[in-house]
Amino acid sequence: MDNKVLDVRHLTVEFSNQKRTTVAVNNISFSLQKGQVLGCVGESGSGKSVTSLALMGLVPSPGKITGGEICFRPAKGQSMQAVDLLSIP
Repeated sequence: MDNKVLDVRHLTVEFSNQKRTTVAVNNISFSLQKGQVLGCVGESGSGKSVTSLALMGLVPSPGKITGGEICFRPAKGQSMQAVDLLSIP
């Protein structure tokens, strides 16, 4: 039985303006099993906060998730895409 509650595959987040594009998160993948705790560590500017914001669907403009997949699995075992978080009461 698969106990994954979060599965992130090849997540890429970019910030663009008229002059350039900056890749803030580049092709990151990880999963979280039921009961696991995940810590995110790294240097300043390494993408920790942007990764967290992407998981919540809150990447600020002009940022965009440009690649990858974020999949949440509720306790019922049904798959839920990140955009479905907006409909959670």
